Amino acid sequence: MGQDLEINFNDYMTIYEIAEEKFNKKPNNYYFIYKLEESISKLPAECKISKVEFREKYYVEKYDKNIKNLYLKEDVKRFFRNYVPKASLKAKLKKVVSDATIHKYYKKLNPTEIILGGNLDVFVSIEIAQELTEIINTVEGKGHWGWRTHTFEKYKNQHNYLSLDEVMKKLNCSYATTQRLIKEKLLFVSDKYGDRMLFEKEHVFELFSEQARLIEKYSNNYYTAKQIQAKYSNAFAQYIKGGEDKVRIKVTKVDPPLLLISHFGVQMKLYEKNEIDNLWADYKLYLDMNSMSIEDPFEDFLFKVEQVLNIKFTKTQQNTKLLWYQYVEKYLLRTRMSDKNRITFLTNQFARCTEIIFTTFNKEIYSYSGKEINSKFLNDTPNIRRSYQGDFYYFLKQMLETFTMEGLPLPYSVDELNDPRTFKRIKEVATDIYSLEEYHELYKYTNRVGFHKEKAIQDVTELIQSMNYTKYKRYDSCWLYILVQLTNNWRHSTVLSQIPRIDLSTTSIENLEWLKRNDPSVEDANNIIYQISRYVTKINKTDVSAEGIFTIGEPLKVAFATAISICEFRRRATLDSSSTLIDLSGHLVKKYNPHKDFFSEFTNGFKFENRKMNRTLNTLIWSVLRHMGKGLKESQVSRSHLQDQTTINHYIKLSNEQVKNLVDELFERNQFGFVTQTLTNILFGTETNKSIETERMLEVNKQFGDVFKIEATAGLINRITTEREHVLKYLAEFDMEGLRALFYQSLTGSLPSKQRYHQCIYAECKYENEYGERPSCDTCAASMINVYALENIMDNYIFMMEKIAKEFDSATIGEKQKLANQFFLLHNVVDQARSRFGREVVDGFVEGNTERIKNLGLDLSTKGLKSFRTSGILGG
Repeated sequence: MGQDLEINFNDYMTIYEIAEEKFNKKPNNYYFIYKLEESISKLPAECKISKVEFREKYYVEKYDKNIKNLYLKEDVKRFFRNYVPKASLKAKLKKVVSDATIHKYYKKLNPTEIILGGNLDVFVSIEIAQELTEIINTVEGKGHWGWRTHTFEKYKNQHNYLSLDEVMKKLNCSYATTQRLIKEKLLFVSDKYGDRMLFEKEHVFELFSEQARLIEKYSNNYYTAKQIQAKYSNAFAQYIKGGEDKVRIKVTKVDPPLLLISHFGVQMKLYEKNEIDNLWADYKLYLDMNSMSIEDPFEDFLFKVEQVLNIKFTKTQQNTKLLWYQYVEKYLLRTRMSDKNRITFLTNQFARCTEIIFTTFNKEIYSYSGKEINSKFLNDTPNIRRSYQGDFYYFLKQMLETFTMEGLPLPYSVDELNDPRTFKRIKEVATDIYSLEEYHELYKYTNRVGFHKEKAIQDVTELIQSMNYTKYKRYDSCWLYILVQLTNNWRHSTVLSQIPRIDLSTTSIENLEWLKRNDPSVEDANNIIYQISRYVTKINKTDVSAEGIFTIGEPLKVAFATAISICEFRRRATLDSSSTLIDLSGHLVKKYNPHKDFFSEFTNGFKFENRKMNRTLNTLIWSVLRHMGKGLKESQVSRSHLQDQTTINHYIKLSNEQVKNLVDELFERNQFGFVTQTLTNILFGTETNKSIETERMLEVNKQFGDVFKIEATAGLINRITTEREHVLKYLAEFDMEGLRALFYQSLTGSLPSKQRYHQCIYAECKYENEYGERPSCDTCAASMINVYALENIMDNYIFMMEKIAKEFDSATIGEKQKLANQFFLLHNVVDQARSRFGREVVDGFVEGNTERIKNLGLDLSTKGLKSFRTSGILGG
C-alpha cells in the first residue's frame, strides 16, 4: 500500500469519474460501470487506456466507494480526442441526408468500430468521422455523382494533381483557350480519372509564373483598345481601329500570346504603346482640322494653314502664296457647297496640299523649270497623293493662263508639265460584282419573311429578357441592312445613319407578339417606307445622287416592314434613345456574328460586301437603262440611282423578260397622276382590290372636291379635259409593247423631266408659251409625279390654304377666282395622291398631319370658294 501511495492521483481517474464525465452516467449504475470496466480491458492496443491496480481496495470519499483500479487520465483524453461516438455522428449527419444514405456510405468506408461503455456505445476514429462527413456534404442532393466527385477529389489530392476547372481558374482561361493550350502542347495532361483530365500542380504553377511574366511584359509595351479609350478617348480608340469612314489609319496590331488571351479579352488586338502615343499627336491635329467653323470655307482654309498646321512662308515665297491663295479662294467660291462634310474635306485637302507645296518649293514657283517641277512634285511615284498633284497641276495651269492674259513671259508651258491623270493607279481597285443569278438568289433568300422573322424576333426577345448584348446576334439589324442594300446604292455609313426611328401608331403593327402571328400589310409597309422617304428627302434636299432617295422594290416591301418594325420594338424595349435603328458595330464581314447567323442557310462560303453590292446595283441599273434608253443620255437618266463618280466596269446584256423582272425588283411603283393611271388601266386593267400591288388611284374626274366641296367651273373642267384628251391621243399612237416600255421607263426614271420628281411623256413641254413659261408640272395631265414630289406639293398645299385663310376676304373678285382655281388644281393633285397612296401617307408629308389639314380646311369652308367661277384656269 505504501507503493500505491506514491502515485500522483491527479494523473488518474476512477471508473466512476469516467462514467460521469464522459458518458453522463451515475456512479450507482452498476451495470454500466461493469460494462465500462470490461470494455476498457478489451480495447485494442492503438487506443488502450492504461490502469493502475491496487493490492488493496482504496476508499474514495467523493463516491463513497472502494476502488481497486485507477485509469490514466491522459489515455482517456487521447481516446476521446481520437474517437467519436457513432450515434452522435449519425445524428449530426441526419440533418443533411437520410439514414439510408448515411448507412450506404458508412458501409463503403468499412470502419473499425470500438465499443467503450455499454454494448451500444460504439466509437469510430475521428478520421472516419471526417471522411464520412465530407462524403455526405459532397453527395448531398447529387447521389451517385457525388460519390464519384468524392473519389475523384481523393485521387486527385493523393497525387498532387489539379482538375481542368482548377487549371482554368488558376490561369484565368476559358475552356476554349485551355483546349488550345493542350493542343499546342503548352499544357500537358498528366493523368485521367475516367474521362476527367488531371494536370500536375507543379507544371500548372510554372505556367502561372510564365503567364505573370508575360502580363508584365505586354502590359508595359502594349495597349488594348479599352486602355486606349480610357487613356485618351473613345473617339481616338475608334480612329485607331479604323471605325470612322473618313479615317483609315494602319497601325501595328498583334495578337496576345495564347496564355494572355483571356487576360486581354477574346479576339482582342494589342497596339504598341510608343506607336499609339506618337499617333495621339497626329489625331489631335486631325481633330483640329475637322472641327473648325465652316461658315466661310476660305476663312476656314486660312485658319487651318496658319493656325492649325502653323505653316510659315519665306520672303521668297510671297508671290506664290498670293497666287495659291487666290486659286483656292476662287475654287471654293465656284464650287457648290451644300454638303458640310465635303466642305471640310476640301479645306483640309487644300491646307495639307499647301504644306507640301511650300515645303517642297522654297522659292517662287515661276523660278523653277517645268522639268524641276515634274521631278519634285508631278511624278509617277507614290510619295505625293494623286489628289495633291492634281490640285497643284490645275493651279499651275491657271497661273500660266493668267500670265498669258497679262502678257507676262511664261516660265514653262503646260505641255512641259506632267498631267497626274495620266499616271498609273497606285493601288488596284476592286471591280468585281455579284452575278445576276447570285443577286436573284440573295433577293429571294432575304425575302423569306417567315424564316427571317422568326429568327430576328427570337434574337431580340432574348436580348430584351437578358439585356446581355454579348449574346445578341443583331439578326434584325442584319436583315434590315441587307434589305436596304438590295435596292439602294448607299454606302455602309449611310445605311447605318439614315434609317431613322419610325412611328407605327398609324399602322396595324402592334408589338413583337403581333408580328409573330401576322405579316404587315402592303399598305402598312408603304406607310413606313414613305416615312423613311420623307426623312431622306428632307436631309438631302439638294442631293441628286443615289443617297438622296430611298427605294424598296415592290416584292421586298412586306419583308422590309417586318424587319424595321422588329428593330423599332427592340429600341423601345431596351429604352435605347438612339435616333437610328440599325445596330451593327462594324462592316458586315464574316468575322461578325450577324453575317454568320444570317447566311447560315445560304450558299456555302458566301460573303456579303457593301461595295460589291453597290457595284452590282450600278451594273444592273445601268444595264436596264441601256436596254431601255433608246438614245437617251444614260449618264443623266441614272443620276438618281448611281453613286457620284460611279465608273461602270460591267454591262450585262438582258432579255426583255429579265429587264421586266429587274424593274419589278429594283424600282417602286410610286408615281401618280392622270397619265400614270391611264397606262396602269390599259396594261393591268382597272383594279378592284385595295392591295398596294394592284391599288391604283381612282379616276381623277370622280375625285373633284373632298371636305372642301369645291366645285370646278365649266372652263376649268374643259381645260383639264383638253389636256387629258391630248394625253389619250398621244398614248393611242403606241402599240401594247410601246406602252409597256413607256410604263417601265417611268418606273426607272428614264422619261424626260422638266421638274425634280416629275417625268413627262412628251420630250418637249406641250403647254410652254412663246416666252418660255409653262404651267407647273404638279397639275399637268401629262406629268408622272413621284411620291417624293409630295414634299414640295404638300408644302405648297399648306401655303395655299394659309394664304386663302389670310388674304381671301380682302382680295378682289378676280384675285379670289384665281386663288380658288389655283387651289382647286392643287387639291386635285393631292386627292390623286391620296387615292394612290392613302391619306395617312400623303398627309404625313405635312407637319401636324391630317389634323392640321382638317383644321385649315374648316377655315376655308367659310370662304365660299365654290361660288367663285371663272372660264379660265390659271389666268384668273
